[in-house]
Amino acid sequence: ESPGEEEVRPEVVNRLVDATKKTSSELGEIPPHSQQACYLPTTIEGLPVIGAVPGVKGAFVASGHGCWGILNGPATGEAVAEMLVEGEPKHLNLRLLGLDSPYRQ
Repeated sequence: ESPGEEEVRPEVVNRLVDATKKTSSELGEIPPHSQQACYLPTTIEGLPVIGAVPGVKGAFVASGHGCWGILNGPATGEAVAEMLVEGEPKHLNLRLLGLDSPYRQ
């Protein structure tokens, strides 16, 4: 594909929806609000969202890195692993990146 010639392939969208249904009983029942090619998750603030999901015990989110996901993925993975195993990240301060950050709109 060339820039501007991307296509939404229903079979790929269906694979993403099926994966969500298999991994999340809460999110799996929510249909996608849009379908597009070249998913590049970002947030309004331009900051990734990394941390616990308030009100859902044992649920964490790590998304919204945009084009920096490949670079920041290893550190994010380590931080999420530490949260899962130890209850909090040891190497990163994620206070401003959580869903409850004062920087979120």
